[in-house]
Amino acid sequence: MPYGWGKVPYTLEDRLPWMNLPFQVAEYRRRVDRLARDAETAGLDVVLVCGDPSDGSYIRYLTNFEDFYGGQSIAVVAGPEPGFATNAVMHGEPMHSGIQDCWIADVRCTAAPRTVTGGAQVSTVFDHAEDMVRERCASPRAIGIAGPQLAGLSESLAAAFPGVEVRACTDLIDEMCKIKSPAEVEVLRRAAAQADAAVIAAMSAVREDVTEFEIAAAAHDAMFRAGAENIGFAISVVAGERAGFKHMAPTGNRVRRGDLVYVDLGSKNMGYYSDCSRQTVCGTPSAEQLRFMEANIAIVEECTRNIAPGVTIASIADIGLRVAKQLGYDDCLYFRGHGIGCRIQNRPQIAPGNPVVFEKDMVFAFEPMLVKLRFGTACWEDVWQVTAGGVERLNTAPYRFW
Repeated sequence: MPYGWGKVPYTLEDRLPWMNLPFQVAEYRRRVDRLARDAETAGLDVVLVCGDPSDGSYIRYLTNFEDFYGGQSIAVVAGPEPGFATNAVMHGEPMHSGIQDCWIADVRCTAAPRTVTGGAQVSTVFDHAEDMVRERCASPRAIGIAGPQLAGLSESLAAAFPGVEVRACTDLIDEMCKIKSPAEVEVLRRAAAQADAAVIAAMSAVREDVTEFEIAAAAHDAMFRAGAENIGFAISVVAGERAGFKHMAPTGNRVRRGDLVYVDLGSKNMGYYSDCSRQTVCGTPSAEQLRFMEANIAIVEECTRNIAPGVTIASIADIGLRVAKQLGYDDCLYFRGHGIGCRIQNRPQIAPGNPVVFEKDMVFAFEPMLVKLRFGTACWEDVWQVTAGGVERLNTAPYRFW
């Protein structure tokens, strides 16, 4: 191995005193067992769940490992126990790299390729994954790959297991992520509370001459004080005419009296995301600003009153479009929303024409927005859970700051 590799042991026994899980291990075992059953139904002997810098959400969902370094990770689901391999290792030390938060017993780490110098020859993450497959299934006929497609993995598997069928199966895990367990809902509720703290701080910071940077700083300070693991995504803070573009990074632009100020932000709590938007006006809103913001609230309220298990997303979009037209804003309505969980966007996607039905314990961020060039954005976005008879809002922050 390269210089400085592995001075700190990382067996399960070494990891346990430091392990920080959002759930009991039984919650993760249920996920692994469900994926194994679904894979068998799909004719797969093994599933390799992958993560890389483009998307580590599936790995976090199954293993609780968070990649801080930007490597490749593979969870092997086959046989009685899963395995995990990663090269997302800083300083040659898995225990410097968050591996202690992975609950899986069989963990095999190797060096990130960019850290290997000189003539060192090291096993790759593919080598470890292939060894784990052999140990769990001597002669696999079909291997599924879920998550981002790691360059070279399919070819490596074909060489290691001649004649094996290798095919994508991300749909299996996406379907699992769509419905949330009670434990997941509580973690999402805490993520929503962190976003609540942030939007309240951001809206409270709006005053004449404050910069968008300062509003963002207030939001992030409150979010981390509320217990956030990380920001969920890059914050948007826009004021005045800039608010007519909705998503822009904060700048030194100073708020003026009469400006509409919009923020979009989210927290990451134990691997789970929130997504929240609010707007206000510096000073007293004009009649048109007030009508614009209240119209957005009316759309959200009418739509959420009608969401329940068995109702199609398309029919809810029709309601939103109808209300927007009645209020004179159909030309600037963008009807949007998305499932949320270990990914900032998962199933279902909420958009006009989608025939998918809402199901109990789906959790989604709902963000039908009014966006008007050179005028501003009105968007009350929160996270909602589908219940047996309707929906529950997981956020608690006010949605009027005027």
